Amino acid sequence: MAQQFTLDLNLKAYPNTLTTDVDDDYTVKVETQSTSLTLDDIADATADRLGEEPTKVLGALKVAMEVMADAVASGFCISTPFCYAQPMASGVVMESELSLPVDRERVKVYASLRQGPVLAEALGKAKLQLFLQPAATGPYIAGMTSAFSQEVEQGGVMTRVPLDMEPSEMAVITGNGLKVVGSDPSVGITLTKADDPDTTFFIPAAKISPNTPKKLQFSLPAGVTEGEWLVKVTTQYAGSSGTLTKAPRSFELPRPVTIGAVTDGGSTGDDDEDDGNHQLG
Repeated sequence: MAQQFTLDLNLKAYPNTLTTDVDDDYTVKVETQSTSLTLDDIADATADRLGEEPTKVLGALKVAMEVMADAVASGFCISTPFCYAQPMASGVVMESELSLPVDRERVKVYASLRQGPVLAEALGKAKLQLFLQPAATGPYIAGMTSAFSQEVEQGGVMTRVPLDMEPSEMAVITGNGLKVVGSDPSVGITLTKADDPDTTFFIPAAKISPNTPKKLQFSLPAGVTEGEWLVKVTTQYAGSSGTLTKAPRSFELPRPVTIGAVTDGGSTGDDDEDDGNHQLG
């Protein structure tokens, strides 16, 4: 079967060791797929889209690659939807060497490549997911947002961004190793009022759908009002093997999330909510 492409890019966040005066910033790199695609793979995927024979498409692609390589080696710049290629040279020679054969150990010729419009468009459409690296033991929360989004223009590209989270509406937690499973009574999602630790709400696995290692979707309990809330996920999930950890593991976002409109002045709190612990049935 031809390779399918989902336009999903996982990003790894590494602690930034260059800014010693800041302890909460990270540098970001793309987590590439474990295997590289060959020209055969590209031919298969192309043939699948065109409804052609893979061998026929592969032959055409090979010839096209050779034609472009010969063109660049002949001094031409190549401008394609995928990339722009320009022949380049670097090195230093003496005047006495100008009439001699070029010493390839001292003069290097190569091609400079940069992305073309089709590649730029595909990267602009890619859905980005950010993860902490190295991976944390147990669950890891990348963030919590509204399940609803709107399309906005960013840098000339239309993209979807989450709306503000609203009380009683659907929310989504994304991350890694999040799947809420296990028999321990602590397994689930816990929301705690940031300025009132006695006010907590618990969402069990039965109230989470989808419930996957990378995504937890659920309705915000009715008592979760506007303001800042701490988010914790507890699970016995141990990976795709199906086994469970003996003890539950938890991850809590280091900073609260805001329910209601986000303002520069912080969260918009509501002092009239009920105190105490609550659990969805």
